Amino acid sequence: MQRRFFTHVAAPSLLWLLLQTPVLAAGAGATALKPVAAQALPASADARLTQALALHKGKPVLLNFWATWCEPCREEMPALARLAERWQAKGLTVLTGAVADNAKRVEDFLWETLPEKQTLPVLHDREQTISRAWGTRVLPTTVVFDRRHRIVLRGQGAIDWDAPAIDKQLTTLIN
Repeated sequence: MQRRFFTHVAAPSLLWLLLQTPVLAAGAGATALKPVAAQALPASADARLTQALALHKGKPVLLNFWATWCEPCREEMPALARLAERWQAKGLTVLTGAVADNAKRVEDFLWETLPEKQTLPVLHDREQTISRAWGTRVLPTTVVFDRRHRIVLRGQGAIDWDAPAIDKQLTTLIN
């Protein structure tokens, strides 16, 4: 009898806990970005993303939401940095959004992980105001904006940023 009671009580409690968790880390995830119908930025009380995009007017932008405590995010970060370096001359800007994380921890992680003299711009989203406006529930999550800053591609989970398929998708976006 006790075992049944525990099972029935534990399952709803576990479900409640999972529903309260703001962002989950995704394991093996997307292998490519998925096209979405072009859509405007979601309304948000946080203007930092709008301001960051304004600095890159007329250029496509890739935004990757991540966290230092997310293992798939940590694993994909070096490849994301290589993508940023490869595509910078072609006009693509890569931004990152550190979700629910400590700014010092983010800085230390990027310093330790990225090759010398390479940086990625970071929007600190400790309170998740930016990521929640996007409905981000899984990390990493990536959104890609066209030149008019409309969302045109989206990916959930770790992406192989060195894959030829990614370069092909981005080439179509740039041209």
